[in-house]
Amino acid sequence: MSDRIEQIIQRLKLIFGTGITQRATTFIVQLKMATGVVNDRIKRVHNYGFMSRPLEGSKAYTLFVAGDTSRGIAVCIEDERYQMELQPGEVAILDNKGNLVHFTDQGIKVKTPFTVDIEATQNVNVTCENATVKATKTTINSETEINGKTTINNDLEVNGKATVTDVCSVGGLAAAGGGAVQAEGGMDMIGGDITVDGIGVKGHHHEDSLGNPTSPSLP
Repeated sequence: MSDRIEQIIQRLKLIFGTGITQRATTFIVQLKMATGVVNDRIKRVHNYGFMSRPLEGSKAYTLFVAGDTSRGIAVCIEDERYQMELQPGEVAILDNKGNLVHFTDQGIKVKTPFTVDIEATQNVNVTCENATVKATKTTINSETEINGKTTINNDLEVNGKATVTDVCSVGGLAAAGGGAVQAEGGMDMIGGDITVDGIGVKGHHHEDSLGNPTSPSLP
């Protein structure tokens, strides 16, 4: 009877344990337990929607069903080498590469030393008060529609056809102390006119040497 009780006590002692990760896949880890025993069939459990693959040297907290060391589960694996101090209520997702998603009382901070890729089969919608993009260069590989006033505070270069449906106003010409507007390769105006100081290109007339008006401009 005493042997049976001793066996139960040993099983109870083995229900909970800790170990150091020696090898790991996403679903199975090999641990060197605190007892010195190496167990290479520990199941790695994940919370729904969150998955990770631990590094060698991380610390695992294990549960053995009924104290049976052949039926082990790693319920939590931590790595003190890659942790950060948080303020009350904060949450952080981070790894050993320097990637970080930090939930703070000021908002969410996303930081990476590499690239951020966003893929959507349908639409990507961004709703905010102000959006700021600070980059060396911004490239948009698609048709672009801007529904609102647009201000460009530097040079604008158009390497293709520009179509203006409504009135086109150009300020800051050389006479006003600004820079002249240059058009290289010609400019087409369809269904409208270009007016300079009140004189239209299509509708203006000149006088010949006798003071008679000339014919309208030819196409």
